[in-house]
Amino acid sequence: MPCGHRDPDRLCSLPAFPGFPAGIRRAAVGEGGGHGGRPGGGRPGGSGWDRGGPAGLQARVRPGHSLGPPAALQRSRSRRRGLLRRDSGPWALGREAAMNFSEVFKLSSLLSKFSPDGKYLASCVQYRLVVRDVNTLQILQLYTCLDQIQHIEWSADSLFILCAMYKRGLVQVWSLEQPDWHCKIDEGSAGLVASCWSPDGRHILNTTEFHLRITVWSLCTKSISYIKYPKACQQGITFTRDGRYMALAERRDCKDYISIFVCSDWQLLRHFETDTQDLVGIEWAPNGCVLAVWDTCLEYKILLYSLDGRLLSTYCAYEWSLGIKSVAWSPSSQFLAVGSYDGKVRILNHVTWKMITEFEHPVTINNPKIIVYREAEKSPKLGLGGLPFPPPRAVARPLSTMETKYEIASLPVSLQTLKPVTDRANPRIGVGMLAFSPDNYYLATRNDNIPNAVWIWDVQKLRLFVVLEQLAPVRSFQWDPQHARLAICTGGSRVYLWSPAGCVSVQVPVEGDFHVLALCWHLSGDSLALLSKDHFCLCFLETKEGAGTA
Repeated sequence: MPCGHRDPDRLCSLPAFPGFPAGIRRAAVGEGGGHGGRPGGGRPGGSGWDRGGPAGLQARVRPGHSLGPPAALQRSRSRRRGLLRRDSGPWALGREAAMNFSEVFKLSSLLSKFSPDGKYLASCVQYRLVVRDVNTLQILQLYTCLDQIQHIEWSADSLFILCAMYKRGLVQVWSLEQPDWHCKIDEGSAGLVASCWSPDGRHILNTTEFHLRITVWSLCTKSISYIKYPKACQQGITFTRDGRYMALAERRDCKDYISIFVCSDWQLLRHFETDTQDLVGIEWAPNGCVLAVWDTCLEYKILLYSLDGRLLSTYCAYEWSLGIKSVAWSPSSQFLAVGSYDGKVRILNHVTWKMITEFEHPVTINNPKIIVYREAEKSPKLGLGGLPFPPPRAVARPLSTMETKYEIASLPVSLQTLKPVTDRANPRIGVGMLAFSPDNYYLATRNDNIPNAVWIWDVQKLRLFVVLEQLAPVRSFQWDPQHARLAICTGGSRVYLWSPAGCVSVQVPVEGDFHVLALCWHLSGDSLALLSKDHFCLCFLETKEGAGTA
């Protein structure tokens, strides 16, 4: 194994601690309708408020929540260099908070990840790996790889980071404690299609082309182990949360199997056949006691296995139609949510593994107990009321540049639907995204043929709680790891946040086009990485002492 190889030419070309990039600009964020930061009052009143300006912050809140008038948007010095600060008052997230936006940094292929311990932020710019301090955004390490990076992943202890270059069949591993040490793994003619860390952070699992085998490389002993017959599927490998066991989907003799390995020595613990036609995914429950296995979308079937390979239960909702599209465990392991192509989410309980309820996604909402927040374009303030001639005709603006706000829609509400193309593979129908909140109270879903809406369900009361209807299709959403707070992006220049206290639309205050294509929460829930095609920035959410939590 070519482990621990050092390339003097490469190492000598690395600048040592280059520091924070020069030329940081701090933009002014003004309140009111002007673009030059003129002072002007917000417009409190009714059940919501809005702000003007090019980087305006808009919110719409639930009736009965006293948020009060917004504080002035102002330019202030921040303890972080290059941050845009917004003191947003007791806004829709239910806590008195201030929002800081960092400067924009270069990025390639949406590759940016926080370290598991929350201290570092890694990002890729073509063949360079940049590691920054989360608090100061100062560059700590700059590594140069042999080719363009296609995948990065932190080790569980945040001491190492791997960079995979699938086109060349290479993996390079870098150490934060010892910057001069690095490891290069070359799979040679076998090729490389996937690479990941083992839970101990000292073994790397590489999947070769055509899924011929998985190679387990040890960074400590330089030993190599092989696992044959891994199956090519959406999610064919999963680790228990405590890192003790790994489950692997296999395909041999035209049948599906599951192998369970002990991660400490990679010994085979259990091997059993599954009653599936074409297995597509496996996932451990958070407590590591139950393994969920689901079949191809051509057949609705989900199977629950114990750690020793016993079949606990089999669930099938219907036959002769497209079946399961998404699966998600609740953090407590008490519920298993199954999203289907029929547009429903079925919740299974952990005692009998039977369905306790199913959530439908109706096109028309007329239940007065359900709150529908609708994103709407703000009317531009022309300021021409005193002129003798009428204002000019409004010019159509791109969706990414217009200012928007949330409004509470009047019932009944008809949601915008998308007619699927049924004669092509993977039709855009059914529940394609599922995520439980960290406190188990809420479940967020997206029905792919109603792409502009995010549905938030109350898990305790087993009913629909809130619907967020966006102007553009929802690309991604993710829960705050610490609070019941959901971040949403639609591919525009805004990020949307929801909590039980209400929701808010935030314009990212950067120059030029910045389309938020993906987002990622920090472990503490105090910051959020916003990723675009070629750049990324950080949004810091700071709560003031003594403020109540949502």
